[in-house]
Amino acid sequence: MLLLYTALPSTLVSGQADLSPAPISALWSDGSRLLIGQGGILSEVVPESERLSVRWQVGLGRGALQAIAVCAPFTFVLSADGLSVLDAERRERAFARGGGHRLACNGDQVWVAALGAGVRRYRVGADGRLTALATIRTALPAYDVVPSSTTAFWVAEGADGVRRYALDGTILLWLNVFTPAQVVREHSGKLFIGHGAQLSILSLGEPLQLIGSATLTPSDAVIADLLVTGNRVYAGRRHASGRGASLIAFELVGTALRIVGQFGEDGDGARLGAIGTELFVVSGSAFTWLRFTTDSPRVVLTWSVTQTRCALNAPTDPQPSDGAQVRRGSVTFQWRASCAAAYELWLEGALLATILPTEHAESERPWHSYSTELREGTYRWQVIALGTNGARLASPTWRVTVADEGLLSTAIAPRLALLYQPPLSVARTLGEALLALSAAFCGGLLIVVVAAWWLGIRAQRRRRM
Repeated sequence: MLLLYTALPSTLVSGQADLSPAPISALWSDGSRLLIGQGGILSEVVPESERLSVRWQVGLGRGALQAIAVCAPFTFVLSADGLSVLDAERRERAFARGGGHRLACNGDQVWVAALGAGVRRYRVGADGRLTALATIRTALPAYDVVPSSTTAFWVAEGADGVRRYALDGTILLWLNVFTPAQVVREHSGKLFIGHGAQLSILSLGEPLQLIGSATLTPSDAVIADLLVTGNRVYAGRRHASGRGASLIAFELVGTALRIVGQFGEDGDGARLGAIGTELFVVSGSAFTWLRFTTDSPRVVLTWSVTQTRCALNAPTDPQPSDGAQVRRGSVTFQWRASCAAAYELWLEGALLATILPTEHAESERPWHSYSTELREGTYRWQVIALGTNGARLASPTWRVTVADEGLLSTAIAPRLALLYQPPLSVARTLGEALLALSAAFCGGLLIVVVAAWWLGIRAQRRRRM
């Protein structure tokens, strides 16, 4: 199905939002609740008529939030620093280092799609504590992860397609024709896959059956997110040039997939959420609230961060420093920069993550960070600052060596002097030799005299007794 985009008529935007002055970096919804992340702050927002109100807000003290998932009674929040577990009172009960791209949970398990680091797996105890399970090492980046019923989960693995894993990490099914897979969803016995510019829908019966598909235009667009509510399918669209709609709404009737509406002309549907018929689209630093009362959406609210005039600058001050050695395990990359809309972290020539800035500053250069698990070896890493106008400024390429703790010390040149030298061996003249010899003799004689005195004292004490 070929989709043609037309501009929507302008609408009066009257809504207001009580949001913090920071870009929205994470979004989660279940049809009745909406959670957002702004920098290091997690909030629940509530649409009320024409106003978006904040119900509660909590600062986690971590890096910029990347993804959110809720499996009662816990809320899981993925930041650039790692995974936090919050209880019903929004207190942090556990934290595990290591950032990621997408997050999902089901029952007592939680999964982090960490791009080049594969899929990190954890078991969650009744007290919220995390127990790390074996990481699934995917051959290509793990872009997305979602539950599959209560016994498995799906992972979108780019050019490797989509795989279904059992809870113990065993591969159950491999769909290698839907490539490059970047988004996957399961809903009401159907599997929805966003691969490149293609949306494919499969029935999960035996055998699997393709029941619908659609292709975005232009053909090099990418489906960035999928939201399924009832028989409606919403696709968030991303394209480097910014051409085309940022949100496309489909309706699935039987095996027919038809377009029912679209929004935007030059946006980026990076994250989608919904509460009933209220839709929310995160696009860069902008946040849009849409209402689908008819086939054509009405814009209730458009909100964005007010950008100060600021010159894009290249990242500097790497931590670990260039050429440093670190212990094997979780490695936190840090750098200083400002005035960027986002940062790309590249590891060994491959994109590891896209990180939103922790704060906006015109004169200061704040720290930004991202944590990931690394095995032994030497790695090249680089950070690229992305401007709002499409500009890119790259840092130098830095190197870090990951090793076991016993291999961290740098080799030291052997000492030129012996640990011990007899006094005579360093004498340069006969006089020096005689002086050293007499000093040694006197020192030895003194020891003999003191020892004899002490033995005499003890002998007198015994006679008195």
